[in-house]
Amino acid sequence: MDKSERISFYQAWLCEAIRLQETQWGARDDSKARLLAQSAPTPLKKITSRAVTLSQDSGIASAVAQIKKVGWAVVIFTLVLAVLAGSITSFSALGNGMTPVNVVWAFMTLLAFNLLSMAVWCITMLSPKASGGWLTQFWPWLTRKLARGPNISLAAQAWWSLWHQAQATRWVMSAGTHVIWLTVSLATSVFMLFSLSTREYDFVWETTVLSPDIFVNWVGILSAIPQWFGFEVPDSQIVRMSGSIPQANAEATRILWSSWLLGSLIVYGIIPRAILALLSFLILIKRSRLTAPEITSPYYASVLNRTHPAFFAPDGSPPPSSSFVLSTGSTLQKDDDWKTQYVITAIEPDPKDVWPPTGIGSAVTSTSPIDSRESRQQMILTLSRALPQCLVITCDARHTPDRGTLRLIADLADFAKYTLVWLRHSNVTDAHTAAWKTQVQNLHGIELLSVDESSNVMQWFGRHHE
Repeated sequence: MDKSERISFYQAWLCEAIRLQETQWGARDDSKARLLAQSAPTPLKKITSRAVTLSQDSGIASAVAQIKKVGWAVVIFTLVLAVLAGSITSFSALGNGMTPVNVVWAFMTLLAFNLLSMAVWCITMLSPKASGGWLTQFWPWLTRKLARGPNISLAAQAWWSLWHQAQATRWVMSAGTHVIWLTVSLATSVFMLFSLSTREYDFVWETTVLSPDIFVNWVGILSAIPQWFGFEVPDSQIVRMSGSIPQANAEATRILWSSWLLGSLIVYGIIPRAILALLSFLILIKRSRLTAPEITSPYYASVLNRTHPAFFAPDGSPPPSSSFVLSTGSTLQKDDDWKTQYVITAIEPDPKDVWPPTGIGSAVTSTSPIDSRESRQQMILTLSRALPQCLVITCDARHTPDRGTLRLIADLADFAKYTLVWLRHSNVTDAHTAAWKTQVQNLHGIELLSVDESSNVMQWFGRHHE
């Protein structure tokens, strides 16, 4: 896939969330999203644009952001616990320095569970249904528990579905498992080095039924690889002399045993985990490219069929020009990078009303009134490119605030920083002013002005001037 054709994992996440939502609960009203997607250059970009718009309107984008935020908090909390586990492991292996350290017990404490976990991971990865380790299974569970709110379950399901489609769930869990164990081992080595630097430890080995030669050979085998990395290790004579009684004034022996334990932890605990974690992340990066929507699937093929700009008139004639004429005489073309500070438009105004309204300053860009389906579509396209700072939408109070009009107001407001609904003819006897006030209050972040004087509109522009 060409680099220009690639989308981010976040965008793929939103696409999958919308796909799951529509697959489970039916198709959504996507007229605005399809209209905005038409200008996208490729099928994949059209699908992505539609999904991003729908996710923002439905709150799925907010749910995804919440899961990301809580997910990172859970990761940090988990790593803090891993550091705490490392400090406990170090203390368990070395003790408080009041009694000699049994090197056999210290080695097992430092590495036994780590090596056993790696062995189990290697075995389970051979299974086609492997998940990569049980240690990090609680991460998505805890994320879902902490991230409360609408669409959280759907967003979490979409996240897992993406990795499942890319056949990478085992590597997600593997990366988490290895990072946790790597953090535990690093913390253990740091606390261990600090303890060895501030306390004096004597090292012994003890056995009741085994021959001393077994222990000497065991230490010799384990010392081979740490020696390659420059760690000093005790030779067979020092190992045998250590016995079960600490040697008096054996400073060199203490240093050798300390180096052997620390070197073993680094060589057998830290380095393998670092390599496996890096391998898991490299595979995840490669597999993440497979999380993009499969545009040839029946679902996405249906979506693409609906995003073609095929708005034909009833007689089959092609639609009018896609440009939208402004009252200033300029024309906003598809590729223009036009931005303005003030914009005023009208939804189904009275034909007898003067447009643009008298008293609106020349600094305000006024558009043609919205009075048809085609003009609605073009206004959405216009504002999606213009992104005005202040938008005034003029409505006639004598009209009922139906759901279609309110939906259009909300859609237009999405492209402006500040939005004002200017309710004209609100004082006549047949006006539905109270209903308008009630309905507009339900639209988040949109103000209402119910006086006919344009001077109040200019004052509103002035208050939001930046």
